[in-house]
Amino acid sequence: MKKEGVILILYQGKSRKFIIVLLSLYTCLTFYFLFLGFDRSSSSLDQGLRYSLSPQGIPLHSPMGRDFKIWFFEMGNFIAFIPFGVIIPLLFRCGFIRFISIFILCITMLETLQMISRLGAFDIDDILINTLGAAVGYGAQRIVKHHRTTLKGFIRIFLTAIIFSIGMVTIVGGLNHYLDNVDGKSVALNELVSSDGAVVWDEELSGFTVGQTNVEPQINLYSRKKQKTNEFSYLLNRKYKNMTGCFAIPDDVVRTTSNESITVSFIADGTEIYSLVVSANSGENQLDSFQTPLKGVNELTIKVMNGSSNLMTNIVMWDITLTEANTGQKFINSIKSMF
Repeated sequence: MKKEGVILILYQGKSRKFIIVLLSLYTCLTFYFLFLGFDRSSSSLDQGLRYSLSPQGIPLHSPMGRDFKIWFFEMGNFIAFIPFGVIIPLLFRCGFIRFISIFILCITMLETLQMISRLGAFDIDDILINTLGAAVGYGAQRIVKHHRTTLKGFIRIFLTAIIFSIGMVTIVGGLNHYLDNVDGKSVALNELVSSDGAVVWDEELSGFTVGQTNVEPQINLYSRKKQKTNEFSYLLNRKYKNMTGCFAIPDDVVRTTSNESITVSFIADGTEIYSLVVSANSGENQLDSFQTPLKGVNELTIKVMNGSSNLMTNIVMWDITLTEANTGQKFINSIKSMF
């Protein structure tokens, strides 16, 4: 059978019937693992509908530094769908756009059925990784243009699929490393303009001691020249990845105040995401640090509550820094904001 300018030999006769039967058996095996394998039926008891519509990234990583079980399932979701991309276009002539569109429609239906049957979850990330596997298979069989239905040609397709898979894992793994570990620029909290409430920063970055240890703030210092309850907010516009800083009760406060506690709450878009409680008990004050994620946060509110009768703030926070998301993280956050 010929296609304009390119010899395209499709499976014919007995070999075609054999391949269709083989593909059908493989499809049944895939269905088994999608709906019954890994003890899905017993784990589905008393579970509601589970779904994830917001993409978290492409779940495909190199095995180094990963939990083997998680990595194994990731690779399984990828490799298991490569044969569909290889065999189906050899049985039924179709272009890439048509093939991948029908594949996405079918895998979306399967994910929906998993959710409805409570034998799994609808996961947009699974659809992404399954589709990548099918695309790799399609590309492998298209690269090998001659003798594709012979054993020699099939071995070439198989080796090409391996090379493409290694390349895909390398590229996507590198992209995931960039998204997970590469930060954007850092901004000191005092450089941002408060959108609500007032906050006083110590312009001289005064030093103090905590547990007999000298502290010299380098970036900013939440001033103690403030009433015991203070609340202030910043518009972050989903630009930042996390916030870090240090906090403590200075020694001079411990010597003069009561034993009541001080609480600092970090509230993201109306929901508390982190809080810290520090006691002014003598002998318990020590240097400590905090880190809280800010992915997708539009407005951050910091609330300081001092239970002491002292009108001034007892706790100090310093070197508070916000780290911007990198370009890729910002793009993903913008997509998530649409869901």
